[in-house]
Amino acid sequence: MDVAAEVAREFGLGSVLDFRRATAGIMNLNWSLVTEAGTFAVKLIQDATPDQIRSVQRVLPRMAELGIRVPLARVTRDGEMLLRLGDDWYTVFDWLPGHHPVDGELDPEAFGDLVGRMHLALAQACPPAPARILDTPAPIPEALAGERPPTAGEVGPAGWTHGDLQPFNLLVEDGRVISVLDWDRLGVRTYGLEVVRTATITFGTDLDRIAAFARGYRVHVSVSDFDLEDAAHRRWWSLATEVWPPGRHAEVAARRRRYLRWWTDHRAEVTEALIRR
Repeated sequence: MDVAAEVAREFGLGSVLDFRRATAGIMNLNWSLVTEAGTFAVKLIQDATPDQIRSVQRVLPRMAELGIRVPLARVTRDGEMLLRLGDDWYTVFDWLPGHHPVDGELDPEAFGDLVGRMHLALAQACPPAPARILDTPAPIPEALAGERPPTAGEVGPAGWTHGDLQPFNLLVEDGRVISVLDWDRLGVRTYGLEVVRTATITFGTDLDRIAAFARGYRVHVSVSDFDLEDAAHRRWWSLATEVWPPGRHAEVAARRRRYLRWWTDHRAEVTEALIRR
């Protein structure tokens, strides 16, 4: 099957001039599609169901209205946002300007400010979310049992979050994020988790940049020192207990294990950076 020709035909994009795999990204397969009508991003859905993707795509136009630049889905000739070809599902977006950030390029405080505003926009665009949610940290053999976060009670503050804010899902110009991509993991989580996960994935071992990101975020969303400390503990624990199947994403798993070793040796410093004023 000529996927490019079928996608172009069903989405009314004209003749195909170029179709090539985008090398960035981890979970989904993406292509750049150039046609007579312009340049588009084509994504093969692999880590979400079609219904989940449709739910997300209904939220994104409202996010755009609220000032968060996001990819908006094209529709087929039948008015559908997803196209099924065989057993696969595809979605198409206009190609957005910018590039993925490289090390040291991203302004951390401005990025934190954007994520804070994004969470406020999600609270308006999505159904009401609980203020606190249950979290049950994974068990582990006795070696680290004493480090397991509390298993009883609720954690918060919670709300709608992107779920996978990392460089491959950001487009930047002049050090600032101009578009946020790949909303497939949109869901209700603690804000602290999104802050900690985003800061540590994006800024790695740079504690000053982690601190600047958290500071920019907290201008908009109130997350206490205690809740950030708790979120850091739970994120560290999730890395310590996660199991990756052999083969797929082996390189990502290896990077996470290396980072876990560093984080384990610097837990107090990471926590201090996240709550630094």
